[in-house]
Amino acid sequence: MRKMSNWRVIKPDFDWAELVVTDKDWSDQNPGKLRSMLQQLYLIRAFEMKLLKLKNEDLIHGPVHTSVGQEAVAVGVMAALRTSDGICGTHRAHHQFLAKAFTYHTPDGYDPLNDTIPDQLQHSVNTLLAEIMGLTAGCCGGRGGSMHLCDPEIGVLGTNAIVGGGIPLATGSAFAQRYKRTDNVVVSFFGDGAVNQGAFHEALNLAGLWNIPIIYL
Repeated sequence: MRKMSNWRVIKPDFDWAELVVTDKDWSDQNPGKLRSMLQQLYLIRAFEMKLLKLKNEDLIHGPVHTSVGQEAVAVGVMAALRTSDGICGTHRAHHQFLAKAFTYHTPDGYDPLNDTIPDQLQHSVNTLLAEIMGLTAGCCGGRGGSMHLCDPEIGVLGTNAIVGGGIPLATGSAFAQRYKRTDNVVVSFFGDGAVNQGAFHEALNLAGLWNIPIIYL
């Protein structure tokens, strides 16, 4: 075999950025808001642990992809969004649904020390559980299950079992917001495997060309 050309080192040219958080940053935060975020973390963890218990009791038929250990990502993202913004999730999206429902149904200034959980939020939690259990009271009539969740009212535009499948949907939804001249944004959640799908590169290309209001996360 003939020797091929010599290889050379490629040095990417870009800037690294680090988010530095100080004690003052924490002290400047609204205590009620932080307590609300902590309550969301507890809610999501308790919900997921209950699901695992129900699964072990054979009361849930089909897969259950919990988000144990990933609660903070969803809570942090929803804290930065408005109620009118939308999200598209992956096959593992219970935490995203619950955090979006929480921020949608709780009023501004909500503080778990002084306020009770709104009935609408409790209803969203119940409909999510019913959906995962395959009951007609679920947000999709029990047909979607754990991986296919949708509630446009609260901004959950859809979750998807296909790796990278939600990226085009989120991009299209964000384009619709731009077309309607709103100031809403859409967040597209996905994992590292999705970046190997063609739809990922195509969606990012269109988002850049058309200046679409979307956050890929």
